[in-house]
Amino acid sequence: MRFGSRDWIDALVAALNAQPGLAPALRGLGETAALVVEADPPAWPRTVAAWAEQRGGRIARWRLLADEDEILELEPDYVIRATYGTVKAILRGADAVQAALSGRVKVEGDLEALIRRAQHRGVVDAALAAVETELP
Repeated sequence: MRFGSRDWIDALVAALNAQPGLAPALRGLGETAALVVEADPPAWPRTVAAWAEQRGGRIARWRLLADEDEILELEPDYVIRATYGTVKAILRGADAVQAALSGRVKVEGDLEALIRRAQHRGVVDAALAAVETELP
């Protein structure tokens, strides 16, 4: 499935929700988050944003945003932003925590709370490994 498509995100959410370690990883975090993958032409020609809400240790709902500016109205607890090139590197195994600390991934919200959960990175890694991903 093509990275960033509705089908890909649906599959990733299902894979995340199937992970037994998801609830402990989410415990104590805010309920909502947005992810912005910034344009990085020619591979990723336009910025794409998605929003998600967690409840009860699961991702309860998500949606692609028609426009990145919707984030201002939604006021998520976290906004995670990176260029497509950075996201692609993370999908291929680069350290997301190091990318955040170096500024390649920008985080609005409680960065310390996210870093404290670095030991739960395996939850995301396992979910990503379970989803067939076609990168542009």
